[in-house]
Amino acid sequence: METPKKISEKRINVDEVKFYSFTFLTAIVIIIGYFLGVDSYYLGWLAFTVAAFSVAGNDAIQTIGTFIESKKEGKLLPKVIIFCGLLYVVHLYGWKMDEGEIHFHRLDKFEPPKAYNLLQLLAPFVLVIITRLKAPISTTFLILGLFGGNNIEKMLTKSFLGYGIAFTSAIIIWGILSVLFKKDYNGEEDSESDSSTFWQSAQWVSTSYLWTAWLLQDTANIAVFLPRKLSLLEVFSALFIISIALTIIIKTNGGKIQEVVSEKTDLKSAKAATIVDVVYASILLIFQKWNNIPMSTTWVFLGMLAGREVILHITTSKDRPYLETFRQVGKDVVLASLGIAVSIFIFILSSLIYTKDTAILKFIPNPIIEIFNPSMTLKIH
Repeated sequence: METPKKISEKRINVDEVKFYSFTFLTAIVIIIGYFLGVDSYYLGWLAFTVAAFSVAGNDAIQTIGTFIESKKEGKLLPKVIIFCGLLYVVHLYGWKMDEGEIHFHRLDKFEPPKAYNLLQLLAPFVLVIITRLKAPISTTFLILGLFGGNNIEKMLTKSFLGYGIAFTSAIIIWGILSVLFKKDYNGEEDSESDSSTFWQSAQWVSTSYLWTAWLLQDTANIAVFLPRKLSLLEVFSALFIISIALTIIIKTNGGKIQEVVSEKTDLKSAKAATIVDVVYASILLIFQKWNNIPMSTTWVFLGMLAGREVILHITTSKDRPYLETFRQVGKDVVLASLGIAVSIFIFILSSLIYTKDTAILKFIPNPIIEIFNPSMTLKIH
């Protein structure tokens, strides 16, 4: 007779096979469509759909991750209504104010592509797989980097600065909080107080605030696959697709990558999660007002969690080895750095293959050029 553990492992293996099979088949459809000359408009919508699921899966930990962590036992419908409702309100407002655009000026410095190249179309699949492996990769670098090469240095600079500011802000804010409210951070907080109506309601408000701030920053990462100006039917279609992806993420409690949040100190507390959401959202809004260059919200989120984790270890009396704290912080940075490395590699590969400089193309094996840019091979042979 199989034990519950073996049954669970078997179910996980079946889910993995289904996931990778579906991902592989969808990628094949896009590749076939690309070589058959299917209009870029339709290929863009297909890539947008994959990107919506992958970005929602990867970035859910930043926005509703702490909310999911503290409300895993909550009902699904209220969560879906609130967050999908905000999704529609924010984007329809932006669509109306910006005359059909929903990227909130994050794509102003990016030229709309006349046609998508194969690497651009396949980037969301790379993101899906890396997310499945629980690596908090930056969707900004992986996807937007392929659409605006001249901006990637500015995006990197802004993102690393965001990590540093978030890390420093977290140390200051939670350093003060851990001194003023010692009982809360030493595990002596009143559980009744934490589960009170005030903190439960406050978390709904703070998560909604964060969700809105994140949408203003990161919708561009998937909207890049759509026409800049959208009709009413197109904007509702796009929002419906994102809503389906978001509902799945909420239903599955964040998926595998949710472990990045789950392993952090006391984030199952509604009070702690509320403060995290408010601080993170405020940092995002500050950067949004700074300039319209896209940035990696993943790095800002990880910077804030790292600073919080380090200062709480130093200031509280919890018996936790320093090595464990820095292992967790370091693991997140390593995985995020790996994500940047993959993103930059794909960007460089794209720049080389799709460059107009045929002298550079001589250093790339012909089979690779023929796969991604068949017309270019005719020009250099």
